[in-house]
Amino acid sequence: MHRVSTCFAAAMAVCVSPPVRAADWYTGAVAPADRDAWIVSVDASTTLSSQGSQFAGATVTAAPQDDLLVSGPRVRLDGLIGSYRTETGNGRNAIGEQAEVAAMAGYAWVMPDAALSAFVGLNVRHNETSQFDNSLPSDSTRVGLKTALDYYARPTASTMIHATGSYSTTFNAYYGRVRAGFASVAGGYIGPEFALLGDDYYRQWRAGIHLSGMQFGAVQLGVSAGYLHDQASKGGLYTTIDLRTGF
Repeated sequence: MHRVSTCFAAAMAVCVSPPVRAADWYTGAVAPADRDAWIVSVDASTTLSSQGSQFAGATVTAAPQDDLLVSGPRVRLDGLIGSYRTETGNGRNAIGEQAEVAAMAGYAWVMPDAALSAFVGLNVRHNETSQFDNSLPSDSTRVGLKTALDYYARPTASTMIHATGSYSTTFNAYYGRVRAGFASVAGGYIGPEFALLGDDYYRQWRAGIHLSGMQFGAVQLGVSAGYLHDQASKGGLYTTIDLRTGF
C-alpha cells in the first residue's frame, strides 16, 4: 500500500504544439522550455493524520531517450516509509511500520490535452507490527511485482483531472488517487480529491479538497486536506503536501 499521497505520482505532462511538448502537469500552463524540458522529475509527498498515521514518499522519473515533455520510454524509482495503527486478529490495536523501494520501466503517451504513463517492475517491501497473532506476522520482507498507471488531462482550458494508481503483489498493496480541479485565482487548480489505499495489514480511504500547482521558483507545491477512514481508528482528518521539481 502506498500511504503517501502522490508519493508515488508519476511525472506527467500535457502537450500543446508541434513538436509534441507538454504543459505543466499541475497547472496546465505552458512554461519556458529551458526550465521544464526536464529529463528527470522528482515528486515528493508527505501525509499526516489525526489518527497518528504518517507517510512520506518520493518518485523519480526519467526519460532515457528525450525529455519528459515527449512521448517515449520512462524509468521510475519509488520509495516510501510510513507508520499507522491497525488491528490484530485478537481485536487489539497495533503500531504498524512499512518501507518500500521499487524500480520500474514503462512508457508515456503524450497527447494534445492528456498524457498517460504505464509502468511495471519489481519492489521490495517491509512491514512490521508491534503486536501479532498467527494471522498477522510481526515482521516480514518480500520481493514482488509492481505496476503503476498515471493519467493527466485538461478537458478545457480551465479544468483538469489527474488519476494515479499502483498495485504490488507484495502484501497485495494498492493505492489510487483521483483529483479534479478548476483554475484558481491563487494559481494552479482547486477541487475535490479521493484516495483509496491498503494492503494485507491496513486499509484507508480519503476524501478532501486540493490546491495544486502553486509555483515557487523551480518547485511546484500542492496541498490538500479532508476526511479519512480506516479499519482501526475509524474517522479522522488528514493533510497532504506535494512537491515537484526536476532537471
